[in-house]
Amino acid sequence: MILNSLSLCYHNKLILAPMVRVGTLPMRLLALDYGADIVYCEELIDLKMIQCKRVVNEVLSTVDFVAPDDRVVFRTCEREQNRVVFQMGTSDAERALAVARLVENDVAGIDVNMGCPKQYSTK
Repeated sequence: MILNSLSLCYHNKLILAPMVRVGTLPMRLLALDYGADIVYCEELIDLKMIQCKRVVNEVLSTVDFVAPDDRVVFRTCEREQNRVVFQMGTSDAERALAVARLVENDVAGIDVNMGCPKQYSTK
């Protein structure tokens, strides 16, 4: 297993915060183009991610996490690898760990959403 050996420094950085239905790869790359130092993906629920398979998409030069119905749940690329934080919603430590292990080599950090007022996140 290859672990990302870089650590994120948040001091004096411009950061794209996680936003519902906005933090997808195209938006994250635009934010990087316009000067963001760190970008967050939108919150992804552990129950969806745990079902995904990691697929290298050679056509787009991306790494895709694909659900059983062939829907891409999370997509990333080498360009953002050391600057993207994966944010997950979870209510179960074991599932959260499994998802973290699934994405750990493709992201710079993992964030568990603990500030969302949605009922799922507050349980």
